[in-house]
Amino acid sequence: MKNFLIIIAILIFQLSVFAQNYLPISDSKATHLVCPDKVSYLQVGDPLLILAEVVPELPNLVRIKASGSFDKESSLTVVCAGRIYSLILDFKDSEEITYHLESFHSEKAGDPSSGLMPDYVLKELSEQILLKRKSLVRGVKQKKDGIKIQLKTITQKNGCLFFEVRITNKTNLAYRVESFHWWIDDKRQFRATNIQEYQVDPSYRHHEIKVIPGYTSVREVFVLPNLVLPDKRVLRLEMLENALGNTGRRLTLEIKNKDILKAKELISN
Repeated sequence: MKNFLIIIAILIFQLSVFAQNYLPISDSKATHLVCPDKVSYLQVGDPLLILAEVVPELPNLVRIKASGSFDKESSLTVVCAGRIYSLILDFKDSEEITYHLESFHSEKAGDPSSGLMPDYVLKELSEQILLKRKSLVRGVKQKKDGIKIQLKTITQKNGCLFFEVRITNKTNLAYRVESFHWWIDDKRQFRATNIQEYQVDPSYRHHEIKVIPGYTSVREVFVLPNLVLPDKRVLRLEMLENALGNTGRRLTLEIKNKDILKAKELISN
C-alpha cells in the first residue's frame, strides 16, 4: 500500500509539472513571456504555425502568436539565465496573455544532456578553427562600399554549430562595428510586420570585434546551438556599422539549411 501511494504521488507530481509547461496561444492576440534575464536562445517547433520573437527593445520579453488555428501541439524552447525552458504550445483562447517564464519547469543549461559546452571549451575549439585556412562554404557573402563579409566554414561538435566569418575592409577608413544580429526569417522578406522572424543569440563569440582597420581582414567565430531550418526559412547574420545619423553600412549573410546540413565534424586536437 505504501509503495502504491508513492507511485501515485510521483505520477501526480509528473502530471503537475507537465501541465505547468503548457502555454495556450491564439491567432487573435499576442502572448508574452516575461523572462528573468536576456534571452540567449529561442526556437519554435513549427515556424509555419507559430510566430515568435524576442522583442528588440526588451531582450527579456518574448512575443508569441499563432499564424492560424491548429489542432496538433507545437513547442517553444527558451534559454535564459542559464536555464532551458521547453514549453508545449496549445491553440486555445485564454484571458491571460502575460506569463512569467520562471513559473514554468526548467533544466539547467550546460548539463551533458543539453549538449551545451562551457566557454573555455568553446574558446579552445574556436581558436582551433581560426588556426586553419580552409574555405568550405561557397557563395555566402556580401560586398558594400569597400566592406566584404563572407562565411568561411560551418563546423559542428556536441550540439553546437561553429560559424567562421571573415570581414575585409578595402578602404582607408576603419569600419566600426556597432553590432551583429542573428535571426531566422522567411527567404522572401515581404511581410507586414517583423513578428515572423525570431532572434537567435550566439552561445559564444570569440573575438568580440569592434573595429576593422583599413586594408585589413579579420576572422570571427560565432557559436550557435544546433538547428535545422524548415522549408522557406533561412538563417541571417547582419553586421551593422556604428556611424553618425544612422548612416552606417549594413551587410547581411543569408545561410540556407543545405549549408548547415553540410557542417563538418570538428575534430579536437
